[in-house]
Amino acid sequence: MKQAIIISILLFALEGCTTRSVSNTQRTAIEQLLLSGAVDNALSKVQLPQLDGAKIYLDFSNLQGYDIEYIKSAVKAQMAENGSIIVEKAEEADYMVGVSCGAFGNEYKESLLGIPALPVPGSPVPLPELSLLKGVEQDGIIKLLIAVYADGEVVSANHYYGKAERDEIFFLWMRSQPKDDVRKGWEAADEKLKTKQ
Repeated sequence: MKQAIIISILLFALEGCTTRSVSNTQRTAIEQLLLSGAVDNALSKVQLPQLDGAKIYLDFSNLQGYDIEYIKSAVKAQMAENGSIIVEKAEEADYMVGVSCGAFGNEYKESLLGIPALPVPGSPVPLPELSLLKGVEQDGIIKLLIAVYADGEVVSANHYYGKAERDEIFFLWMRSQPKDDVRKGWEAADEKLKTKQ
């Protein structure tokens, strides 16, 4: 029993600590990359063959909130890549495409097996966290509604969901990442650029 206690104390003593810096922007870089990754994943599902070669007007008037500029740019790029011709005036278009966002944000979950940081009475510095096993999950999630209109009639209206994940697991001083869509997106973008060179 005494030996087990000594081993436990040594294991906790060997445990390291990692602190992630928080930026002065409204979202950290990881949060922004997860959100933009979720947008890309949602738009990769968009298939509107009737718009191939057609003139379209993109209506973003119902798209409101924080971080929407990337959604606008990504939708324009996806539509153009799918063969649509984007026009600046509604009256010049064969179809009007309305884009709305039902949800767009980050989810964060942390699980801990160990002792959480504890406040010390009379001290501004708490006792540090002692974790045997710790899991951190970060997600970027989006729900888009893309509706296609022609002559005031609805041609199609579909919801597109997208999610980007980044998970970290800490066991004592060891760290692993079973899911990292940020890295996957980064590597995929680099690979796409290489094929174009």
